[in-house]
Amino acid sequence: HCGVGEEGRLRDRQEKRRSPVEGPGVAMDYGDVHRAAIQVFLVKKHMTEDETKKQLRELFSAFKLQQPPPFTTKELSAFFNVINEEIGHGGINHAEIKRLNIEGIPERIWGLAQVHLEEEQDAEAKEAALKELKSRWLNPSQMELFKLVVESIVKAGGCRGGMLDINNAVNMGRFSIKNKRRSVEDDEEAPVPSVKDLKAEEAMHTLERLVELDWLRFENVDQAEARGTHNNKRVTLGIRSILDLRKYIETRYDNLGCVWTNGGDFKWLASDDDAGQDAGKENEGSTGKRASSSRDEGGGHDTEDDEEEEGNGAGEARGSKRQQREGPTRRSTE
Repeated sequence: HCGVGEEGRLRDRQEKRRSPVEGPGVAMDYGDVHRAAIQVFLVKKHMTEDETKKQLRELFSAFKLQQPPPFTTKELSAFFNVINEEIGHGGINHAEIKRLNIEGIPERIWGLAQVHLEEEQDAEAKEAALKELKSRWLNPSQMELFKLVVESIVKAGGCRGGMLDINNAVNMGRFSIKNKRRSVEDDEEAPVPSVKDLKAEEAMHTLERLVELDWLRFENVDQAEARGTHNNKRVTLGIRSILDLRKYIETRYDNLGCVWTNGGDFKWLASDDDAGQDAGKENEGSTGKRASSSRDEGGGHDTEDDEEEEGNGAGEARGSKRQQREGPTRRSTE
């Protein structure tokens, strides 16, 4: 579906729409090359910008089009805007092709994002992507694990930089423990009692399946970042979650540790722990520099002491010598 079987209705609309593709003065109507591009995205779901350009070159060649295929970001946007007017909110309301710059992924991404179903009442049902995931791939327990992992990744304080320890993610499949803890807190977000616990191997298999489907992504962190844990494997959001779950995440959770911009960027926000660690490193560096300077000069003055010594002459120098004599006594007392 997705516009391919709607040719009669689409032909009526295409007379009203013309969108320039930034080439040598060429304007393109919605046509076979656009339908073919939709089919590519239905299969691949998302591609890097370079791969997207390659696919469009092949399509333009296959349809023997005279105009050059879109190449710049502006040209690609113009091309996909024609498609979005047909299959998105302005057309059959099925999906849109969007551009994304994702922190941690070096290349720009173009992906097919399913639209938000406003007519649905339930927050989860509004997400066509979640409905598909639940109906095609995951049982209720696996779906509950996915939602809990996503919550821990995106909520501020849940994990650092959107990276959740793999062991913590696996343990979230023990819903009975979570139900017992949250019943005390009277938290309405607790999993329903009918959801069965997942064994560790079942939880890991579910996570691996979600990685294969691009809903989650595995990352290996360096040893410094993995300190205090038994491994350096982390779980973070996959490209499909970033494409399809923005509305769901933004409306369901407060105090997020990530942000989507209207310009197509996705970023992780620095946590308080990260800010505190950066400040601590700066303080350690400053302390080290002062200590080194003190050893080189034979004293413990800071900048203000030095300026005062220059103004007061020999009297301040005598105070400095007295301070040096008293120094070992204070250190031994401490």
